[in-house]
Amino acid sequence: MIKKYLLSLCVFVSGVSMAQQDVQYTMYRFNPLIFNPAAAGSREALSLAAAYRLQWVNVPGAPQTGSFSIHSPLQNNNIALGLTFVNDRIGVTHTNKIEGNFAYRIPLDKSKKIKLSLGISAGVMNYRAKLSEVETQGGAATDPSFSQNASIWIPNVGFGLYAYSQKFFIGVSVPNLLAGSYKTNKVFQTGANTSHQYYHLYATGGYVFDLGKKVKFAPSVMMKYVPKYAPIDFDFNANFIFIDRIWIGASYRLSDSYGFMAAFNILPQLRVGYAYDLTVSSISKFTTGSHEVMLGYDFDFVNKGIVNPRYVRYF
Repeated sequence: MIKKYLLSLCVFVSGVSMAQQDVQYTMYRFNPLIFNPAAAGSREALSLAAAYRLQWVNVPGAPQTGSFSIHSPLQNNNIALGLTFVNDRIGVTHTNKIEGNFAYRIPLDKSKKIKLSLGISAGVMNYRAKLSEVETQGGAATDPSFSQNASIWIPNVGFGLYAYSQKFFIGVSVPNLLAGSYKTNKVFQTGANTSHQYYHLYATGGYVFDLGKKVKFAPSVMMKYVPKYAPIDFDFNANFIFIDRIWIGASYRLSDSYGFMAAFNILPQLRVGYAYDLTVSSISKFTTGSHEVMLGYDFDFVNKGIVNPRYVRYF
């Protein structure tokens, strides 16, 4: 009998895994720094954001992801700095990643409301696998591959481009430029299988359309691609924004899930959100869906001293 955590081992330790390795969020538009270092400073304030995702409820060992980011433009408004932390758990595997972000922002119009940002990130990732918790049919004595735990530290560098204003955003990023193989640590090698880290390419875009004085429509899309090892994946979001405070929308992840989301600007600088996804893939037989929550706050003392109550950031 195989213990519940073997699900994660099959996906992340096996070298034949073709799935997306990086974290995923339905409400990606509210925290783009997690995927693109060039988004640092894009809220034109000292901005904090946190998110938590519980995926595939009722599936033992299913993914749980928490993230935190902080970023801000400097007094030299062309430069912005940021810091991100991500904790990703799936079964017996735990991944912690911390990165610093640097962005150089170039105004594209005289009013400086449209900007092009070039960003880089650098940090480390710790990958841990509690292999001793995996219960195989014959026990660890007959399968020494699962007789000990494993841990490895991996350096990482990322790059991104991000163009944005209060009304739109478009970006491209590669968060894992140093993608390579974990085979330098033999604990991550089981028979002929070796765990690898692959390049991930992200492309995002969105716009805010005015439908009236109190209603706006904000569609967005994220494309994810792992060259050679996974098909192109798309996340589509569509939100209606009422009185610049209430967000109501829906999402669709290609061949995987659809969902609903809501967010609320409690204050112009404080926002909370929730998303619920229903899986349509083969795993839908075993789960009631996925939950996601987010929280964000902007300290706009960098440029203005206080937040203008009539000024709301959409991205």
